[in-house]
Amino acid sequence: MPGIASEVKSPALQQSWETHLADYVIRLAFSPHKQALAAACVGGPIHLLEPATGRSLLTLPGHDIATQCLSWSHDGRFLASGGQDGRVKVWNPVSGELLHNLPAGAAWVEQVAFAPHRLLFVSAAGRHLKLWNADGACLQTYPPHPSTISDVQWQHHAPFFTSAAYGQLATFNPDSPEPVRTFPWKGSILAIAWSPDDAYIATGNQDASVHFWYRKTGKDLEMSGYPVKVRELAWDAGSRYLATGGSAVVIVWDCGGKGPAGTRPIELDRHDMPITALAYQHEGALLASGCRGGLVCVWNPRKKTTPLRESMLDGEVTQLCWAPGDRSLAAGSARGMVRMFVPAVSS
Repeated sequence: MPGIASEVKSPALQQSWETHLADYVIRLAFSPHKQALAAACVGGPIHLLEPATGRSLLTLPGHDIATQCLSWSHDGRFLASGGQDGRVKVWNPVSGELLHNLPAGAAWVEQVAFAPHRLLFVSAAGRHLKLWNADGACLQTYPPHPSTISDVQWQHHAPFFTSAAYGQLATFNPDSPEPVRTFPWKGSILAIAWSPDDAYIATGNQDASVHFWYRKTGKDLEMSGYPVKVRELAWDAGSRYLATGGSAVVIVWDCGGKGPAGTRPIELDRHDMPITALAYQHEGALLASGCRGGLVCVWNPRKKTTPLRESMLDGEVTQLCWAPGDRSLAAGSARGMVRMFVPAVSS
């Protein structure tokens, strides 16, 4: 799939601000109402930055060994984090107070995720999956998974969440300890992504493939032939296009109509190193991509296969995150840079 990256440069992305943190930026997440941008460094601290200026609002100590994941509550009143200390922490993002310090069940917390419309969140650590409320009460401890849980994601419009482990996806109702549905697959799943309409679920896999299920029927498809394992997945707002990493070329599958089976994907060929981050706008058609070499591109894959805008960071792009309203794009790097862009292009 990968080709030779284009040497023709696109117009530069308009930069709003940049700041330099002390360590690798492992997570970026805007609060729902854009009051703050949370930037977690792998060394532990969680920086809350003012989205308009990059000014530091607050620095949370994070986790003693390393911060691994972040999630905002839907109302922005709580920020949950997980780390390599085996703890899940819930913070007041205004005062900086640590509200709860909770045992996740294993030494490494892989994921923490608040529900889209309720003050509930789920944590995944090793084979252990737990459901909590914002008051720090453990509402459900699920039976141990068959292997380490690699990812967890809530559906967008239904009160269910899905976990990934070797050999299966499992979908849970918060009220029941047993999964309401499983999607078996003999392989190591690295990342999952529900489409915005909850009609499809996609996985990026260790064996350099992307797997894809229709929720209603359970029918599945596989897209293989990627040069490296696939960790990067992003759905467009209309649930038609699925952008994937796994090479230096961004591969975009058209899942409309009869689906991607037997079709040729859109190939976005500008990066010269493997893709490390992908993010579609929440409502618009623009796709941001970043790679190991530091290049950030903004595309409209429905209209053209060359970037609309691009910029270079100081190192590997580790995170890309569109702000609520889609008017700005945050990017983080392995060297601690956080840069805010105003793409200044229409979708």
